[in-house]
Amino acid sequence: MRHSVNRNLLVLFAGGILGVACSDGRARASDPPPEAARSNVSPALLGGAVGNAPQRPEARQAADIVFTIDARDTFPISRFIYGGNHISQKWSGASAPTELTFNRMGGNRATAYNWETNFSNAGADYHFQNDQSASNSSQPGAAVATEANVTFQRGQAFMWTIPMIGYVSGDACNCNVGVKDADRAKRLATHFKVSKAAKGSAFTLKPDQRDGFVYQDEFVNWFESTYPGKSTSTSTPMFFSLDNEPDIWHATHKEIQSDYNDNASTPRILTYSGLIDTTIVYAKAIKAVAPKALIFGPAVATYTGVTKLGRHPHPDPRYGTQNFFDVYLDRMRAASATAGMRLLDVLDLHFYPQNGTSAGEIGNDYATQDAAMIQARVQAPRSLWDPTYNDGSWVTNVTNGPIRLIPRMRDQIAAHYPGTRLAITEYYYGRGGDISGGVAQADVLGIFGREGVFAAALWPNAGIWAEPYKGDGNKAFAYIFGAFRMFRNYDGAGGAFGDTGLKATTSDRVASSVYASRDTAGNIIVVAINKTTTPQSVSLSLSNVVGLGAARVFVLTGASAKPTRAQDLAVTGNAALYTMPGMSVSTIVLSK
Repeated sequence: MRHSVNRNLLVLFAGGILGVACSDGRARASDPPPEAARSNVSPALLGGAVGNAPQRPEARQAADIVFTIDARDTFPISRFIYGGNHISQKWSGASAPTELTFNRMGGNRATAYNWETNFSNAGADYHFQNDQSASNSSQPGAAVATEANVTFQRGQAFMWTIPMIGYVSGDACNCNVGVKDADRAKRLATHFKVSKAAKGSAFTLKPDQRDGFVYQDEFVNWFESTYPGKSTSTSTPMFFSLDNEPDIWHATHKEIQSDYNDNASTPRILTYSGLIDTTIVYAKAIKAVAPKALIFGPAVATYTGVTKLGRHPHPDPRYGTQNFFDVYLDRMRAASATAGMRLLDVLDLHFYPQNGTSAGEIGNDYATQDAAMIQARVQAPRSLWDPTYNDGSWVTNVTNGPIRLIPRMRDQIAAHYPGTRLAITEYYYGRGGDISGGVAQADVLGIFGREGVFAAALWPNAGIWAEPYKGDGNKAFAYIFGAFRMFRNYDGAGGAFGDTGLKATTSDRVASSVYASRDTAGNIIVVAINKTTTPQSVSLSLSNVVGLGAARVFVLTGASAKPTRAQDLAVTGNAALYTMPGMSVSTIVLSK
């Protein structure tokens, strides 16, 4: 997870790095070049009332921005991109919208979770303490059942994390078990149990809690027996994640790893082969029990996890400085061919934006939120796709220019393990209680859909004690929740962005973004984003669609963190003029 001063506010599973304004995301020679960053940004980005009422097409002859939508150029949008971590729990007192579609249970506590007893250890996130924070029940799988029951009742997908570090908590001493290397062997024997991928004998739903072993394939069998059919469900499936953030285990789980001879310059850090060999063993064990379940991995924490498995500046003893994801995908492809089954279904990474100002990164809610910080935040999503945008962060030094994260990952998949899907299961863009956070969040959701991400989950990392939230999670996440609802429940009656995407382009990717879809009723849903502080007039035109005559409009602005009905929009000849309020998200529902 992303470590911050509020990291312990989530008691259960704390565990994650990243950086659209947009046209359609696929570079074309015909796309207009991005304009230079605008100079009219002011502290008003933090709020403001709804701008001018939408005008009829004949009221204006020109527009600041042109949106073009082609209803014939379509693509599927995965329903699992609208997810979050631990959405069945409170986020610092706030309840995540039930309209979300995917609940990931991950984080650092998952790495040492013992499913037989529900003992766990969050490592550096909570004093390296063995305890019962996951569940105070001694019933096998109780922590899982608590979350799964709620998740499936809501019609959401569910992900559980399978520990691969080799040891899980063996007691609930409520004590810091220690991190010294000299005590490591005794500590592991006293406070932990050996975790193995495969049992090698008959399964039971009530395993012996007194022996020294915990078997992860037996857990998968427990889940399959408790929730039959969920690993193959298309609407409310169960996903398995192969652990969490292994690239930083040497820092987050020193109670298990510890530094060699307690020397921080020689951490007990993973090798490429060490992690990949273990991954293959665990993937085979899971597939032996649930052959059609989707397996995610490796859920690295940082971009250096993508490139070097967090080993920098230590080259891998076998692969040197080769890109880790390249090696990972190559090895998983070869192992799958040998096994006669796919052992990796979804390539998973965590990506938190690293750009910002001299005051801090955009994800730091405690940093000064001046105009420069706000502008950095609303532009940051472009690093997910835009080949012309350089966010100036250290990640761009590693990538030698624009990050274009999702196309970059797609390219690696195509070259090394075609057919593998992509997930981003931790991210956060900052200031979820301000309109700038809502604008960035909405942009990210639109990008995930357009760029073909299979699953995504926000990590609730808001700084709830930052001004003006004063410890109120409902305030600190208000605009993030609003942004999700602009896609998942814009009208308060279940109106949602469709699962068939339509090509949508903007003439100004710096000032705006636009996304379009068709819903099951045949409506065309457009999400329009204004990243400037001033109202922007838009000429909206649609092609390859007939009979559009009316449009309802819902807005998210600094005046309200909830979608608000605005004046209906007149549509003539599949075209309309609309004025986007300053710093806003608009959902426009066009129907016949």
